[in-house]
Amino acid sequence: MTNHKLQRLVLGTMLFCVAMSSALACQSREYAAIKWWHPVVASLGVAALVVVDQPIHDFWQDNRSGTLDDISDVAKQFKEPEVFIAAGSGAMALGLMLDEPVVAQTGLQIVAAYGLSSGMMIATKWLFGRSRPSDTPDDHIQFDWFDGDENSSFPSGSAAVVFSLATTVADAADNNVVSVALYGGAVLNSWSRVYGNRHWFTDVALGTLYGVAAAKLVNGRWRLFGLRPPTVIVGPAGRASLRYQVDF
Repeated sequence: MTNHKLQRLVLGTMLFCVAMSSALACQSREYAAIKWWHPVVASLGVAALVVVDQPIHDFWQDNRSGTLDDISDVAKQFKEPEVFIAAGSGAMALGLMLDEPVVAQTGLQIVAAYGLSSGMMIATKWLFGRSRPSDTPDDHIQFDWFDGDENSSFPSGSAAVVFSLATTVADAADNNVVSVALYGGAVLNSWSRVYGNRHWFTDVALGTLYGVAAAKLVNGRWRLFGLRPPTVIVGPAGRASLRYQVDF
């Protein structure tokens, strides 16, 4: 096993332990209903940040160093599938074995938020077809619409998935220290994508919004069309089922 794979599994195991221990104390909380103008305002905010894409890109590319390269290499590991597999499937499996549906539900939320944020990200990449800064370093507004196969910079998939994980576990933990550590790691990973010349700043900005939104929709902190998050029900002999509920 390579050092990078070991780092990913260790990180995933640590997040699994946090999710398991904190989920047991998780209580039902109030939720916020998403209005039509919320995504509109968020989209306009990201669009406004385009003016800083080129200056931020140029700053980091002009100030690269060996130390920053090493930090970036470590931060890149946070987005790898092993992290989500270890944290999500581990919590689900242990929750079912111990007959603790809340633990299993937290694991399910990790996986579901990963899937939702990935789906949102892939669809947007295909729509906008934005060139990566490594391909067009002096043109931050190069968009080839409906050409996401070749041009897939916008938004950052890394930012989307790492913030989905950070938000899911942070919401379950409801602990300031844990939240700072999780979001700090997510920010570091997103920075590494800009520093590594793989994304523009607005790529990671929208990816961050996707990740946070996916996690909060899945765990029920945000509600859209009255849809509640999936609930894990553990029955006799460890049989599990999912329940969905929509409020009208």
